[in-house]
Amino acid sequence: MKENPRDALLRIDMEAGRLIKDGFLGTDPRPLSEIISQDLDTLAALEVSHVILGEAMRQLTRKGMAAMGEEVDTGEYLVKTEEYMGWLGCPFKDARRAAKRNTRVTDKATGQQMRWSDLSIHLIEEHAFFQGKGSPFRLEPEALAAFLRLPRPDRPAEA
Repeated sequence: MKENPRDALLRIDMEAGRLIKDGFLGTDPRPLSEIISQDLDTLAALEVSHVILGEAMRQLTRKGMAAMGEEVDTGEYLVKTEEYMGWLGCPFKDARRAAKRNTRVTDKATGQQMRWSDLSIHLIEEHAFFQGKGSPFRLEPEALAAFLRLPRPDRPAEA
């Protein structure tokens, strides 16, 4: 698939060292639109939307923020949120920026852990971008949905 010119320009800013040290693409050679499209296809098969995933991530991060730097027990998860000085800009050039904050979540039942940044939440929720394969902050949509136990039977799936 050929990359459109706008995505080609975005891709430059997503390379390692441009906006963030490790970049957003990892070792993924696919065009940006293909990365997003394949992740959206995965979510469609799961009947989970990127918006719902972002919302669930944001809720856990907020719970962690209540005890910044300390682990919080939410019932299903242990959440630890750490904040660093500064902001990160969105590589999609939407004039949004996110606090330099990382959240580590541990599933109490399985011991499995996932981590994400505030910028990762924004990228998933607003742009359906889970980052490229090999990126340190890449979250596999299927694994993230399973980890967050989505879709939940008490909540309808969103398109």
